[in-house]
Amino acid sequence: MFVMLVAAGLTAQPAQTPAPTRPATGYGIAGTVVSSVTGQPLAGITVAITATNNRQSTQTMETHADGRFTFDGLLAGKYSLTTVGARGYHAQGFNQHGNYFTGIAVGPNLDAENLMFRLVPDAAIEGTVTDDDNEPVRNASVQLFQRNNDTGQHRTQPVSTAASDDRGHYQFGHLVAGTYFVAVSARPWYAQYGGPGEPQPDPDNAARLAEEKAQLNVAYPMTFYPAAEDSSGASPIVLQPGQRATADVVLRTVPAVHLRIKSGEPDEKNAGNTRPGGSFPQLSQRIFEGTLVPIMSAQSFGLPGGVIEYTGIAPGRYVIEMTAPESSAAGKRAETGWYKDIDLSGTVELNANENPPLASVTGAVLLEGARRPAGKIYVVLANRASGLNFSAEVSDKGMFDFKDSEIRPGSYDVLLLNAPGFQVKGLLAKGARTVGQTLEISGGGSVQLVCTGTHAVARINGIVLRDDKPFAGAMVVLVPRDPDSNWVLFRRDQSDSDGTFTLPEVIPGSYTVIAIENGWDLDWASPAVLLPYLKNGTPIGLAGEGKLSVKVQLQ
Repeated sequence: MFVMLVAAGLTAQPAQTPAPTRPATGYGIAGTVVSSVTGQPLAGITVAITATNNRQSTQTMETHADGRFTFDGLLAGKYSLTTVGARGYHAQGFNQHGNYFTGIAVGPNLDAENLMFRLVPDAAIEGTVTDDDNEPVRNASVQLFQRNNDTGQHRTQPVSTAASDDRGHYQFGHLVAGTYFVAVSARPWYAQYGGPGEPQPDPDNAARLAEEKAQLNVAYPMTFYPAAEDSSGASPIVLQPGQRATADVVLRTVPAVHLRIKSGEPDEKNAGNTRPGGSFPQLSQRIFEGTLVPIMSAQSFGLPGGVIEYTGIAPGRYVIEMTAPESSAAGKRAETGWYKDIDLSGTVELNANENPPLASVTGAVLLEGARRPAGKIYVVLANRASGLNFSAEVSDKGMFDFKDSEIRPGSYDVLLLNAPGFQVKGLLAKGARTVGQTLEISGGGSVQLVCTGTHAVARINGIVLRDDKPFAGAMVVLVPRDPDSNWVLFRRDQSDSDGTFTLPEVIPGSYTVIAIENGWDLDWASPAVLLPYLKNGTPIGLAGEGKLSVKVQLQ
């Protein structure tokens, strides 16, 4: 939501204009709400305006039979223009792109009374999950993934989950137009995997029982629409506004994998327990560009001798992670956790002591330029490839410890959460490498991190021009000098109806501001994509806090 508010120009300064020619409360916002698909006016749609300098000041009205709406007697300034969700339409902002929309500027010499609000109808995906005998699969976990560029480079991320009903049917509604993928996880209802304490068969019936058991010792691989067992073979579902797509998925059974992990210390008292959480390892599968999703269909048992057994897993490549248990005395971890990337098939045995360790991350936060804000502050490690985020609370003395989340090797953006006015300025690490605002963990063991946050941040107010005239609805991007390792320094906005935009909380440094007319589908943080736009952008340098005004030419 905060992104949308920034996009609406909450803190942007009104453009300099001549003296008013009519009373300061004589301005209006008016227009027509129409379907973006048919162009037909939409009646009965609730439209709202909110003053960006006073978010408590909101007015609403319903569109008339001709789709018209009118708000009169407004003060000069900026307003967000939105609709409330209606049947067949989700709540939207004016000229919305992702989480950004165009704010409406009213005042002298500004026309805000002939707006065309093109409302985008909801789309939907539904389908049926069946098995290889064409029978419906009930209680299947159906995951919906969307491909977007919210992080600056196209990624495929989970957006919703549903369960199939008794007919195998599932549905995802209220979707925006875009590219989606459907993945299904389930366990065959008749599958039997056995477990601790299972009686040994009579020798005379052993062969027959073994054959019957093999027929029941099966699993479903995670399956992507329509029947792919690897995300590389998933078929995209490209939804247009208002479209209702059908995506039927067919599951097939395969012999299940048995995974035995020697965890170290014997734990006879827990033998036979089925514990999906606790001290059991977590199994995940890496899909699409690296997103990790847990395997929900696996079944786990604790066995004598400190052995953990997993059943109900389809053959494939998995990531296994085991977090070290805490010491009951001190609340600290007595040992290091471990992880393993592995191909599983048949029966596999692992020794926990032979796998690469996870990293234990601790450190301190130093805040410069102002007092520490009230409330709890967190340090966040965000891995854009896997989609995993880890957070640790910062103590009153500025210390943090990711003791609840041991970290697997990878590249992590470092952010401060719930620290308004502060931005990460610099990183120092022992046991890992820092590049710009990124922490690169290459192995396990102990990592010590010092994160410096600064309150000396600036705000950039600007205007987008095309042929020396203000341009509304452009994507504005603030690009840092080294975009590869400074993703957290990027800022984005959408120019408002008077062409103005605001880029808040920018730390000192060298940047380039670019404005693109049709850039919403671009990988806006990709150096290769940015290169041709940077050549015609507006370079700026910030030495400290304050405000900076810029003019940016539309590309």
